[in-house]
Amino acid sequence: MKITASTGLIPKELAPYVGPAIEEFKNEMAAELGMPDYDRIDKGDLPSRQNGKVGGGMTKKMVSFAEAVLAWNYKNRQLLSGS
Repeated sequence: MKITASTGLIPKELAPYVGPAIEEFKNEMAAELGMPDYDRIDKGDLPSRQNGKVGGGMTKKMVSFAEAVLAWNYKNRQLLSGS
């Protein structure tokens, strides 16, 4: 596994896909917030509140996903240990 400062532990073969996946996720989040052309607009022209909503929405979804993964792993460890 490759350790990177920005992503933590990721498998080496997945490293090239992290950046494009995050960009796609960012654009999907912006589209959900009513900014379908986010990838083509000058972010400097947007109010910081709008840019913040994109980043905040991404963070909220990523935390929810991480919680689901942690719960799934915990549940499986419990099942394997017989507890």
